Amino acid sequence: MTVISVSLTPELLERLDTFVEKSGFSSRSEALRLAVRDSLSQFSLQSRQRGQVMSTVTIISETESASSHLGILDLRNGFDNIIFGNMHLHIEEGLCIEIFLVKGDSEIVMNFVTRSKTVKGVREVNYTLTPLTG
Repeated sequence: MTVISVSLTPELLERLDTFVEKSGFSSRSEALRLAVRDSLSQFSLQSRQRGQVMSTVTIISETESASSHLGILDLRNGFDNIIFGNMHLHIEEGLCIEIFLVKGDSEIVMNFVTRSKTVKGVREVNYTLTPLTG
């Protein structure tokens, strides 16, 4: 196997170690291999989705991070044509949640999801994808 280097924040490393311990993985590498396989599998499934879709995109970000607020604002403005609903809530000290309802061509919707994952200060992005027929 090829060895690579990965940089993680202390908090993410702690979460990874807890996951490894509670899930029964033998090492961090094993857990990361699973995460990469799952991500690549999900990406492959997404790329097969065609046509019009609706999606709920949930973004958890750091409240204190100005870059996450600006990044999400830029995201909202850049994809205004597919966003038909948005809610912003403070969920606990230091964390916000943004919920976007989006509808459009699957490629554009998935671009929105992918771009949201790259915003600095974003901790987590989850989404549903529902094909629209007719």
